[in-house]
Amino acid sequence: MVMIDPRSKPNAWLSAVLCDLVDQGTEDSLAAVKEAVTVISPWLEPGLIDDLFQDWIEEYLKLLEADQNTGSN
Repeated sequence: MVMIDPRSKPNAWLSAVLCDLVDQGTEDSLAAVKEAVTVISPWLEPGLIDDLFQDWIEEYLKLLEADQNTGSN
């Protein structure tokens, strides 16, 4: 495992730590990832989210529309 200094490369360090926690797949590690996502999300600019996750957003909107159409029948 390559060690990353969080002082000089904080983004790379955080990415590596979060990926490692996901790979561990334990209840505690996944709870830590969930907490990290919850803490990080409010700091992201909405436009950045739109740019980075456009595919996810489009897919979600399709599902939302399908759900709304099903619910109105």
